[in-house]
Amino acid sequence: MAHDIGQMFYFHEKPWHGLGQRVAQPATMEEALAAGGLDWTVRLVPIVPAGEDETAIEHRLAVVRDDQKPGAPDRVVGVVHPGFKPLQNRDGAKMFDALVGPGSRVYHTGGYLRHGEVIWLLARLPKDIQVGGNDPVEPYLLFTNSHDGSVAIDIRLTTVRVVCRNTLSIALSHQATGKVFRCAHHHGVDRLGRESKAFFQFALRQCDEAQALFNRLADRHCDAQAFAAFMRKVLPDPARPVATDPAIQRGHVTRLATLAKHRAEVERVFASGIPEQDLAPVGESLWGAVNAVTAWVDHQQKIKGDRYTHALLGDGDKLKGRALNQATSLCEPVSARS
Repeated sequence: MAHDIGQMFYFHEKPWHGLGQRVAQPATMEEALAAGGLDWTVRLVPIVPAGEDETAIEHRLAVVRDDQKPGAPDRVVGVVHPGFKPLQNRDGAKMFDALVGPGSRVYHTGGYLRHGEVIWLLARLPKDIQVGGNDPVEPYLLFTNSHDGSVAIDIRLTTVRVVCRNTLSIALSHQATGKVFRCAHHHGVDRLGRESKAFFQFALRQCDEAQALFNRLADRHCDAQAFAAFMRKVLPDPARPVATDPAIQRGHVTRLATLAKHRAEVERVFASGIPEQDLAPVGESLWGAVNAVTAWVDHQQKIKGDRYTHALLGDGDKLKGRALNQATSLCEPVSARS
């Protein structure tokens, strides 16, 4: 299974890819920077054509790691526009640490992807979520930043279902704050600190909203037939293309077959769990429906690239969000859906 983990640490259970340094207890910020291989800085340097030192490429700059010598394969981590302002790992970590409790042992994982293009820290929040009285869900804040401009400075509420480690980003409010604190790389650290504090208070309130919603989902019955209809909303078939080109028509048929295969795989997870990983089905409820999708994305879906990025930041996260939104809409009164 492909991965792009450069270095990382983890507390508790070994991640799906079996990589990383295990720590005996949740880490402090300093320990997280060390164990995750994040205690380095970057800077911007000009880009010139080979052998033409006097010819600068003015519309792009290279982002290089200061801890890597010139010529090292891990030195260049990005090519960005001149307005890009790097957020140093330590500065970002200090900002994040100020939210979750300076010096506290709250970091359960952290590290970087590839050569350091994307970095992350995951911190446990001081709240617990209980679903149905016997299904604990742990809330975390996930901090992500990129040095290649591929990901904005990003803080989001993420929940982890304890029995299977399924992850789910929460989007419960239509307030302007949204489910994610995200800021482009042309803003300064002071502004980031002010705006992220407001998001942290919002995230704590979202934990209470999440518990109430998860329990409503657990109380709402969803049998196999209803789940099949649910999946057709979450993974709908695309409209037939208007173009009559045979290649386009074949592509459409292939897409339909792939989606049908994916829906069938998730339906098996809903009915039987994932036996090879000792993951039992949740049961015939909308809570079980959402967790069938998250379990498939996190543990079983065949993807190209890195599963961490896919599941928490990429298309996998979007798919899980669609599942949660669909389940939430089914819990609303009919008048609210119209």
